[in-house]
Formats: sequence, structure tokens, C-alpha cells
Amino acid sequence: MHPLAYEHLKRVLADGKVIGSDDTCDYYPCHFTGQDCTWCFCPFYPCAVLQTGGEWVKMKTGGFIWSCSNCLWIHRPEVAAALMHEFIKLGIDSVETLQKRTEELPVILLRLKYQAEK
Repeated sequence: MHPLAYEHLKRVLADGKVIGSDDTCDYYPCHFTGQDCTWCFCPFYPCAVLQTGGEWVKMKTGGFIWSCSNCLWIHRPEVAAALMHEFIKLGIDSVETLQKRTEELPVILLRLKYQAEK
């Protein structure tokens, strides 16, 4: 995990609450105005779920990397809140716990995607 992602997720999980829009960030809005910035560094990365708006991008070296540039899903306020609620419910309150339970993340992602589409 990238050190910036680690530090951000560490703070978010320790606080246990959504951030909302962070218009003090130099990069805001990186996805859309009014986005929720709680999951700036997505705990699902790389999710490889095209319905999020993400996509596989060919690199100059010939390989591919998952790009979240067009992901809008996790930044929707209701999705950010639902994910925080899910993590609290499951006892995922630290980056270390998150890393130990990575096998659960695809199931959480699909459950939240399904709930958001209802």
C-alpha cells in the first residue's frame, strides 16, 4: 500500500466517520464537485469493476494499470457513508485489520454496489 494511502486510511478508519467534501485539498474536486473525500485512497484498489467508472489503462511499458480517474461510485456521499457503516459493523477499524481481511473486500464492494443500485 502506498504510504499516502496508508496514512489517509489510518486516519479515516481511526475516526470512524465520513469526511464529506474537502475543498481545502489542492486536488479537489478530483472526480466531481460535491464528492465525498473519505475514501480518497480507495480500500478496494484495484477493484477492476468497470461499473465504478474505473478502467484498465495501457502503460508505456506495455503492461496495464487500474485507473480510478473516472470512478464516481465510492465518492458518492451515500456510498461513502455506507462503506464506513459496513467497516464499523465488521470491526474494520485500522489499516492493519483492513490488510488482514482483504479477502472480504470484494464481497463488501459487491454488496454495496448492489445496495446502491436498488
